[in-house]
Amino acid sequence: MKNDHKLIYSSPKEGLEVLSCSSGREFKSHLHDGYVLWLNSESGEKYSLKGCTGILQPGSISIIEPETIHSNSPCCTEHRHLRSFYFSEEFVRSLNLKLLGSENAPSPFRNNLLENRKLWLSLSNLHHKLLNTAHKLETDESILSVLSGLYKNIDERDYIPGSEDKRVDMVIDYLHANIDGNLSLAELADLAGCTEFHLIRIFRSHKGLPPHSFLIQLRLEKARRLLAANSNIADTAIQCGFSDQSHLTRLFKNRYGLTPRQYQKSI
Repeated sequence: MKNDHKLIYSSPKEGLEVLSCSSGREFKSHLHDGYVLWLNSESGEKYSLKGCTGILQPGSISIIEPETIHSNSPCCTEHRHLRSFYFSEEFVRSLNLKLLGSENAPSPFRNNLLENRKLWLSLSNLHHKLLNTAHKLETDESILSVLSGLYKNIDERDYIPGSEDKRVDMVIDYLHANIDGNLSLAELADLAGCTEFHLIRIFRSHKGLPPHSFLIQLRLEKARRLLAANSNIADTAIQCGFSDQSHLTRLFKNRYGLTPRQYQKSI
């Protein structure tokens, strides 16, 4: 864990990472390869999500699904404490199994905004504990106890199948499979069966970014996972499709607020 109270990353359990941010840093349009649950305990947080903008006030809880483009920044840079939980998809499936009896049962981990003061306080306390507690048993018990409170907010009527263009899904699958490749727009458009211009338009409409910018976000998330596993930085850059270590370092710091080396020391 990085002992800089302005920007702290910690990974207390496999599949779970937490961020504490009290700096004025703006998080420009980006994605996560897992689920995000975030709240703030000082001031408000301006955000943009899937074309909608708003302010996350203290007392509110926001959940963001994997690979959903979003951005956020503090309403007041002098008074900010953003508390984020990052859950891998495997972690959420395991949680669903433990709490609902099925990995695929409808769960509260959907794009959502919750107003529940009691749950907000429990999550704030859990976040603090995960940054400061090293005991595995206490950590496991706290996670299950607090996150079970999320499941009381499930309303299966809210679970409507997505309407995203299947061509976009096909291209995203291809980007995942060729994340380190030197892909061309023509190649992706041919895969989707449309013109290059039309692909950019439908991709941006559904994901909030054009294909190349989206691919960069996927590469950064893969790099973050590899670095957390103590992968060599230069090797990570190549495996993730960056031209060299300096290219990775520049984009990584811009995205996460730390260089790859600083991030590895913080985990």
